[in-house]
Amino acid sequence: MTDKPRQQQTLSLRINEGLRERLYRAKQLVASRTGEAVSTSDIAKRLLESAREDRLEVVDLMADPTRTLLQIRRKGEADLVLSKAEWTVLVYFVQQGLEAFSGDTPSRVSSESLIAVLDAFLAAYGVRRGPSRWDEYYLGNLPLDCRPPKAKGLEGTEKATMEIVRRTVTETRRCLGEPQTKHAPMLAGRNLNVLLEDEHLADTDALDRVLRPFWPALWRLAARGHYYLKQKPLREPIKITEEMFKPAIPPQTEAGFTLSFARGEGNDFSVLLSFPGPRALQYPIGDYPRLAEFRAMLAALDPEKARAQWKGEHFFGYQLDGEEGVEFSFRARENGITVTFSEKEWKAVRELFRRAWEVPDVRLAWDGLILEYGEL
Repeated sequence: MTDKPRQQQTLSLRINEGLRERLYRAKQLVASRTGEAVSTSDIAKRLLESAREDRLEVVDLMADPTRTLLQIRRKGEADLVLSKAEWTVLVYFVQQGLEAFSGDTPSRVSSESLIAVLDAFLAAYGVRRGPSRWDEYYLGNLPLDCRPPKAKGLEGTEKATMEIVRRTVTETRRCLGEPQTKHAPMLAGRNLNVLLEDEHLADTDALDRVLRPFWPALWRLAARGHYYLKQKPLREPIKITEEMFKPAIPPQTEAGFTLSFARGEGNDFSVLLSFPGPRALQYPIGDYPRLAEFRAMLAALDPEKARAQWKGEHFFGYQLDGEEGVEFSFRARENGITVTFSEKEWKAVRELFRRAWEVPDVRLAWDGLILEYGEL
């Protein structure tokens, strides 16, 4: 007598609003790793089947991600051990930071930061326990050209292995150091996210030990991801006593141009670019995202190089041939104001900003803003 096939049991539950929110956050976390939408019932099933405390802890930590990330930063800067759940939350925002770009944000993350993510993955991959079903997924998020020759035809004919994954990550890392590299591994954050969330890894101390060397780069990317998702910096509460004793930043001049500074709350500051002449233009540039892009535009539109335009989120810049030689212009997207410089004037403004960012008080405030906004 043959056994009858077992029927799948359906369990109906009435859940409160708090649990509903936890399931919603869990759906977001899963969708960020796989890129696919999942149902609430499927998420509940996964959580019930896994019954992993660290996974539930991640969901709870995401209830107030800004507060959680600030707590993680305090622990990280104090060199305290971060739990697996805390590293997972950090890496979730690292992934968001890596993938936060569009046609209007030409300054993607630096190659150094991408290399740090790849190195962090290899380090954590080294403390993985047992076989994994994710190796094929890891390869899919890396450039095809970086796979070993025998692995380039991976379409079900050859099984992905740990060795192939390691070699592909290593080759991807090497290619990032070459200027002709066309395909940056912008999905590499998903690999690190899945590794921490879904793989069986060594104990907390071992995981923290192998990831700790990459803390600075991972934090900057996480802060970037948080800013693009929440549109606000990761900032500790402002202390009134510190605000009272902040020194003024002296203005800087170059070839008739003047750059003046106005302090804001915490590390914030804005600048005023004054042009030569008694009735000349004064152009304000405020907040870190705009200042960061303006500096990137100045660097990109180099008179010694061939780049002809800059298209960013806040500014559009370009060079053109004028009646008296090459000219440089930029236009602010939010108000349409357009300013044009001769090549000599453009070089002077570039030098002015370069020297200004060597002023100790400017450098100190800017380093603090990088920690709050990330690598923009």
